[in-house]
Amino acid sequence: MTSMKLTTRAERDLRSAPGLNAKTMAVLSAAAALAYIAVQTGTFDQLSRVSNPDDLAAFIEHVGPFAVVLLLALAVVVSPIPSGPIAMAAGALYGPAEGGALTAVGALVGALIAFGLSRGLGYRPLSASKLPLAHWITRPRTQTRLALAILVSRLIPFISFDAVSYVAGLTTIRMRNFAIATTLGVLPASFAFAALGAGMTKMDNVLLLIAACGVTLILPIGWVLFRRLGRWRSRS
Repeated sequence: MTSMKLTTRAERDLRSAPGLNAKTMAVLSAAAALAYIAVQTGTFDQLSRVSNPDDLAAFIEHVGPFAVVLLLALAVVVSPIPSGPIAMAAGALYGPAEGGALTAVGALVGALIAFGLSRGLGYRPLSASKLPLAHWITRPRTQTRLALAILVSRLIPFISFDAVSYVAGLTTIRMRNFAIATTLGVLPASFAFAALGAGMTKMDNVLLLIAACGVTLILPIGWVLFRRLGRWRSRS
């Protein structure tokens, strides 16, 4: 009964406002503002040099903490740039706590923009398509299952963060649940890589040990959850 209520609610929400609703317009406005700020600060140029630690650290230090959020959000929305170097640079400059928080916020902002663009511009035409794959992606599912799938995908490094964000917008998951699952999923890696960057800069063995444990544990935890999700699906 609970699953039917969750599914029915998701269907009702999407039928009533699946296109350019207020939430989608807010996301599009945020994307436009992000693009404008990126142009003004030269962030687009920096994306191509993100693999150079010195250039990256110099750019973030020049622009300020907001540069971490901006770089990560843009990396999710427009470019498949790895977030690890950005998170490490944030940790080196601002410490593991603040650097990790900035990294998580940037990843979440980028994920929400990608989700909103996909939901607002792609859900309606895809749901009207007769293709079997389109029907499979857009068919109603329980919010718990969708949120768990998002959470697991965030914990497995080999699954594209960008692709998951865009595809999620084509499913029936609510934006709030997507945001919660994404936040919980990105926090471990965000703080682990920030601690790694801070530890390498300060040569702090404690921070390096924390970072190593965090990075090492992310994959097995994600894999265990993935296996449990698979067994749950097979029973349902």
